[in-house]
Amino acid sequence: MQQWEHRVAPLAGPDDLRAWGEQGWELVAVREGTAYLRRPAPSFRERVTEEQRQAALGAAGAPPVSGPGRRLLHPEVLRAFAQVGHTDLVTIADRGFPVPLGIERIDLALTDDLPTVLDVLEVLLPLFRPDRLVLTLEMRAVSPARVRELEALVGERKLEFVSHEAFKRLAGEVRATVRTGDSTPYANVIWVG
Repeated sequence: MQQWEHRVAPLAGPDDLRAWGEQGWELVAVREGTAYLRRPAPSFRERVTEEQRQAALGAAGAPPVSGPGRRLLHPEVLRAFAQVGHTDLVTIADRGFPVPLGIERIDLALTDDLPTVLDVLEVLLPLFRPDRLVLTLEMRAVSPARVRELEALVGERKLEFVSHEAFKRLAGEVRATVRTGDSTPYANVIWVG
């Protein structure tokens, strides 16, 4: 289903219409000197790409994320993350996450909470830098302590929250899913390259 972004702006003259048209805006209505416009909303990947471009232009030389210094030994996890390109997605999931058919599944779960999603992130972050981590809004409500741990690990600005339904749709577009033994409710994250 097509989604739209909308804009309401004062209309001064034809130059405004020309400029808005060049930016992809479609005039929907004019009322009392106010223009009502819409354009197709960017896809998740388009939005991430633009935000990454803006961040790179504004934050060159940002310090790397540090971690505890444990080495990544698992060859499939190392390969999966080494192949992650710009805006590619990888799910790091709890023990009960339903991995969509056709998505590579890398299973690390040994027992309850071994390893956790946080354990995996702590090993990955010194080697790879995500653009952001996508979490569910439900995690914020049900597991606020985990959200605070993730904020401490990657920074609040690196977290993006979406509905559980949107998360599951994105999980169908990932390159791979790394399954952990995490038992924290809604512990899943999607790593955005």
